[in-house]
Parts: sequence; C-alpha cells; structure tokens
Amino acid sequence: MMINANYAEIVANAKARNETYVSFDKAVTPINAITAEKDTFTLSERAIAKMRGSDSMVIESAPTYIKPKTAREFFAENTELTQISEENTQSSKFNEMMLSILDKRLGIDREKLEELNAMIKAIADDENLSPEEKQKAIEKLEEIREKIIEESMDIQKEAKQTFSEDE
Repeated sequence: MMINANYAEIVANAKARNETYVSFDKAVTPINAITAEKDTFTLSERAIAKMRGSDSMVIESAPTYIKPKTAREFFAENTELTQISEENTQSSKFNEMMLSILDKRLGIDREKLEELNAMIKAIADDENLSPEEKQKAIEKLEEIREKIIEESMDIQKEAKQTFSEDE
C-alpha cells in the first residue's frame, strides 16, 4: 500500500498516456511536504513611530468594514425607486389635472401662456441681443401675458354676471 502517493496524479498520468486501466503499483513521485507560510505581521503607524524614536502622537484611523449589499437589498432599493417614480407620475398627473380645471374655471389659455414663457426664455438665452434689447422684449411679452390673464378674468366676471342674472 502506498501512503505517500498522489492518487489524482497517478490517474491524470494514466489518462495522458491513454491507458485503459490505472496501476497503483508503479513508482510515483512522492508528495512533497507543504511548507508553512512565513509568519508576518503589520506594525501600526504608532508602533513604527516609537521604533524610530518619535514620541509625537500619531493619529490612526480605525480600519472599516463595508458590508457588501445582498441581492435582496438591491431588489428592495430598485422597488423603492420604482414606487417613488410611480408616485411622482401620479402626483404630476393629478397636478396637471387640477391645473387644467383651474385654467378652465378662470378661462386662461395655458397653451398661449406656455408659448409666451418659451419665447421669454428664448430671448433670455439669446446671446445676440444686448441686455437692453432683451429687457424690452421680455417686458413686451410680459405685458401680453398680463393682458391674456386680464381678459380671462373679464370673461370670468361676465360669466358670473350672466349666471347670477339667470337665477
């Protein structure tokens, strides 16, 4: 019986020679002893400073361990993000609906106001115009916007008067 034999190596050698059977009686190289690793250690900054003769206080940061996230945690984060995005879309839809109801009650044409705001922004971003020209153009557009709002308020007042006269 072979005590110091590497049986896996014997089988691997037999496979390499395309042998149909394995004979453990053949001489095999003995297993080499596993050498022990060298014993090492790491000195702290404070210990190194003391070895060098320095008495100054060395500030050491404690080693930190960051626990890796599990698949369950990643899944939980992802579902939270999707829930938040769904809530945001629902609240934005609700806000749009309320704004459209308010616009209809007040008689405000939201599309015209959005066009005016886009024009104001385009003028503000235009680098070809001087600051004075920008200011004048923006003031004119703001006057137009105020007129639209005033007209809608007048329409609302007239509508209230007609409804109150009917009663």
